[in-house]
Amino acid sequence: MSSIVKVDTIQENTSANGITVDGLNIKDSKLVTSNSVVTANITDANITAAKLASGVLPTNTPAFHAYNPQNGSVANQTEVIVSNNTELLDSSAAYDTSTYKFTPQVAGYYFLYANVRYQSGTTDFDRINLVITKNGTDILSARNNNKDYSTVCVSGIVQANGSSDYFQMKSYQNSGGSISISKDDELVYFGGYKIIT
Repeated sequence: MSSIVKVDTIQENTSANGITVDGLNIKDSKLVTSNSVVTANITDANITAAKLASGVLPTNTPAFHAYNPQNGSVANQTEVIVSNNTELLDSSAAYDTSTYKFTPQVAGYYFLYANVRYQSGTTDFDRINLVITKNGTDILSARNNNKDYSTVCVSGIVQANGSSDYFQMKSYQNSGGSISISKDDELVYFGGYKIIT
């Protein structure tokens, strides 16, 4: 014969042991058993990102993409920081539109990329360099020595220790005279994201 016991509160006898109901120990509002979760009973379809605690799944952030350089005319044989001041994406407020620095804030490996184009018209270039720097030192670079092309791109994987490292995009042109960097957001940009490792 079964019966039902209805009470408002069950209080444990001592403050350390909790209470046991049909072999399950309840202590501090939690079940305490040797097999609280049987993984074989969990199906893949029941595991979703929404059900996991924050930070359990890795992400590709911080991530950013900036464009719209404000450099104006770049003198011959001159290297400049490319001043992309418009953000398409900045997941963690890690890109500064006034210093043009990406400061990841999270240690790890990052994929960084950059593209530059000069408004060449009929100008023949002796050389265009494009560099991504880490803390002011060149770490990724590309060069275009083809006089008929005014576009250069660079990309690669870098390591950052977090908030003390920063990355910038810079370019050099040698065309024989001053020339402007294009303001076309499809041709001049700087971006990157954390790699899941």
